[in-house]
Amino acid sequence: MLHASKLVLQLVIIVVAVLLGSYFAQNFRLIPLWLLNLSKVAFNVTDILTNTKVFLAFCGGAFLIGRLVLGWDVFSTARRTAQEVYVLIVGIVASSLYLFVFTTVNFSAELLLDTTIISILLFAIAYLILGADEKTGVGARLLTFVKDLFGLLKKPAAWVVLVFALSPLVLAFQFKADPDFASKITEKRVSANISYDFPYQLKPILAEATFLQPIMSRFAPDDEDTIYILERSGSLYSADYPSGSNKTLLIDQTDMVGYVEMENGALGFDFHPQFSDASNSSKPYVYLYYTSFLQDSQINFLSRFDLSLPDPVSRASSEVKLIEQNRNNRGYHNAGSVEFGPDGFLYVSIGEAQIEDCHQRIDCSLVGGVLRLDVDETGGDVSHPPTRQPRDGKTTGYFIPNDNPYVGQADALEEFWAHGLRNPFRMSFDKQTGALWAGDVGETVWEEVNQIVKGGNYQFPFIAGNIETESVKPENIVGVEQAPVYAYAHTALLRAVIGGSVYRGAEFPELQGMYLFADNYSGEIFSLPATGEKVDQVERVARSPLVAQAGITSLVTAPNGDLVVTALGKFNTASGIVYRLVGGDEEFSPSAITVAENAGAKISSEDARVLFNANCARCHGASGAADGPDSQKLGAWVPNFQSAEFQKWRSDDEILVAIKAGGQGVGQSPAMPPWENILSEAEIIALRDYVRSFKP
Repeated sequence: MLHASKLVLQLVIIVVAVLLGSYFAQNFRLIPLWLLNLSKVAFNVTDILTNTKVFLAFCGGAFLIGRLVLGWDVFSTARRTAQEVYVLIVGIVASSLYLFVFTTVNFSAELLLDTTIISILLFAIAYLILGADEKTGVGARLLTFVKDLFGLLKKPAAWVVLVFALSPLVLAFQFKADPDFASKITEKRVSANISYDFPYQLKPILAEATFLQPIMSRFAPDDEDTIYILERSGSLYSADYPSGSNKTLLIDQTDMVGYVEMENGALGFDFHPQFSDASNSSKPYVYLYYTSFLQDSQINFLSRFDLSLPDPVSRASSEVKLIEQNRNNRGYHNAGSVEFGPDGFLYVSIGEAQIEDCHQRIDCSLVGGVLRLDVDETGGDVSHPPTRQPRDGKTTGYFIPNDNPYVGQADALEEFWAHGLRNPFRMSFDKQTGALWAGDVGETVWEEVNQIVKGGNYQFPFIAGNIETESVKPENIVGVEQAPVYAYAHTALLRAVIGGSVYRGAEFPELQGMYLFADNYSGEIFSLPATGEKVDQVERVARSPLVAQAGITSLVTAPNGDLVVTALGKFNTASGIVYRLVGGDEEFSPSAITVAENAGAKISSEDARVLFNANCARCHGASGAADGPDSQKLGAWVPNFQSAEFQKWRSDDEILVAIKAGGQGVGQSPAMPPWENILSEAEIIALRDYVRSFKP
């Protein structure tokens, strides 16, 4: 067989080994948990393609160098094949180091082990087919191959290869032992994978006003000169657009919102379609969705307020509670969009609220779906009163549209327009087509972009992204199963989808008909064609300097076509920012409010608690006892900060490195993201001290 053909064969073996290794790594565990407690890592098509390219590049280079040193007669003898195995190991280890430092693909020790084993087995098969040894028996030839494989350990070069093979373990040890080393590697990884070269920019607007954690912006019907900003604490303001002048408090609902932690707070709002109607039929109402967290109870409310009243106190007193849905006290997965559709009905996105016995049900509580309500109580041929009340909740002040998908179905809560969603935090209508788009925030692996249709079942919890989970699929599926238009897996930088808006403005013709959405953790904005057809790739559009829990919370379209973006900012200062999408070559002065604001300021213990609950409690639990809502779904060890062993054997530097570098940076689960360059140094130190405050 020609030497060139053998090289091609080796590269084919690498491709096959990576593909099979990816499958086995996602579905089976060879490395015992007691030896290396890492979660299984899911790979999407892009991840597998990246892995394959990197393995081909480094292994191919290693094979060529091996030929120059050892000769071109690969697979001809048992000894030459054994030598090539050591060359293979060099290529695989080099590939793993590159993937860890320079890409966003989650590191998987299982993938490396599986790929190595499969490659060696295929090398052995190639030797049996192509080898020219005098011995003809398969068993004898295999035995000779194994003997030569271990016999090469007499050579210093083989030990050099084995030492190199241990380098990933050495790297992990250094991450744990040397904070400076970990910081440098993490900085390299982030800088290699976060680009600031985007075709568009986010320009700060509303310069004459400041906001404490703006959760969403809106424009009232027929008014393009006034913007409305909802703060997460429950305050609703108006201001001139785009200057921010004349900032005015409209409603102060902070006393009802209460504690703003986890995913609680004021979440979304919209105006009645006749809000600005100059005739006598004007309905000056705003509909607000929020979670009330007072003492030991948490309730999700959908309420109506009359903004025609003269002052904030009277407006707040005008509250009419349309929905009161009790939930557990963990505070996660509330969702939060309130949208009037082109049909005049009100659509509300509701998270599953961790009420697991209501999953995949429309006869339980008002959770885990999109509701469609007639808030005008039209009656007649249009709508009718609700036929029943939700479990642990009550409703009033609206009717059910007669064409809702589950009208007349026994025991159904007829409010449901779609269900099987986990946490559809943001949704919006395409003003041209009427299509309803949503970003559904996922669990530990997948994020989804969905087009919401009548009677759609979006498959949570038995399918995430396009992958079956360990949850059992119901025997009888209610509604029509709907796959996501786009799904992406978590990486070190991508963690939480924020649904956006279909662009229909005139300023950027190339974005016409594109659905723009964001990832909260990375701060990046992406686009995909708003056709409803499934896509595997999206385009990167822009990036916010405010990221993670300080990052993007909404993307809405202004009446003049502007795309307006809100970003939370810090939880304890009025550092939230409202942006407008502009061209990549537009020049403007950067905002005075940046991620680094107050970077050197001391963070109080109360601030640290809020910071921990916002960023860490999903896995570690609010009490630090490793009992967060996602802890059991990681498939990996989560440290118990209340443990005396943890507090005794973990040094301050080790905790600091783990926070900065993330789980993958210290040889643990990649499900924990790296927080360096996301949180300030003062915030990271405060988190470390807060972890230290937990007691057995």
